[in-house]
Amino acid sequence: MYAALLTAVVTWIAANFDLPRDYDHPQVKLVPAVEITLLRYQAFTPAQRREVPRSPREITAGSHPREVVAVYDDRSKTIFLPDTWTGKTPADLSVLVHEMVHHLQNSAHVTYECPGARERLAYAAQDKWLKLFGRDLTSEFDIDAFTLKVTTTCGF
Repeated sequence: MYAALLTAVVTWIAANFDLPRDYDHPQVKLVPAVEITLLRYQAFTPAQRREVPRSPREITAGSHPREVVAVYDDRSKTIFLPDTWTGKTPADLSVLVHEMVHHLQNSAHVTYECPGARERLAYAAQDKWLKLFGRDLTSEFDIDAFTLKVTTTCGF
């Protein structure tokens, strides 16, 4: 269903960043936002689900509140997008770009010193995509330079 779009995104990412093209596309599933949050925090049992932050403010305790927008699962090679995702806006498509970076990282077996470091390239690609449309991470997702630094640095 998304094959042509995913092919275009892979081609764009590979042309702009140091990741190899891989046209063995991931699955894309539209799911309720709460399921994305549970997947992000790997909350699979009832006890684990009780530990998941209930609000963006709890997620980022003391910093800028942000919610989990989408998730890529390395094992199943699946991108989980919110069921409200339409792909009709630059912001929506940038979320897909971000998660496709993770898919390409996974396919290429790229390793990082920590999960935050893995996010660095995904956010760079997302921001570059948004800038094609005169937007950026701050205007679309309220992700400023400080938040980005904390999110993509090991040890935070």
